[in-house]
Amino acid sequence: MIRLLAAAALLAMPAMARADRVAEILASAEVECAGMDAGGLSVEPGAVTPADLDGDGLEDDAVVDFAAVFCDYNLSHWHGTGGAPIHFVIDGARSRSWWAHHWSLTEFDGMRVILLSRHGSYCDSYGAAPCVQALVAGGTEFLTPVDGRPEEG
Repeated sequence: MIRLLAAAALLAMPAMARADRVAEILASAEVECAGMDAGGLSVEPGAVTPADLDGDGLEDDAVVDFAAVFCDYNLSHWHGTGGAPIHFVIDGARSRSWWAHHWSLTEFDGMRVILLSRHGSYCDSYGAAPCVQALVAGGTEFLTPVDGRPEEG
């Protein structure tokens, strides 16, 4: 069973952000832990963060950061040199995830922009090289450059 911490984190969030999709993500993780005999699911503070990812002025979205989610007997399952899965949930209903070390939210040119600290190989370099990816929550999907390399010309 998901620990009491997870329940407390969900209750502290606005109604939309704690809706179905956040619960589905954590329930799926719990099943994954049980399926590999790794015990229950531990959800630590900071795992679920309310946010305004889509720029609608409401903190009715959520970030589920697996840097603070663990299987009791396999602490490294979702953690490695590429970081951990970070799920971005819009209006409690739709989400997408990326593996990253950290995330941040900023304003740029009138848009809410999600910044991810990624493994250096994502930027065609070595693992510890600095690498940042920018995402924007579009109408029905998250938008990011397909190829982050500079254009020639």
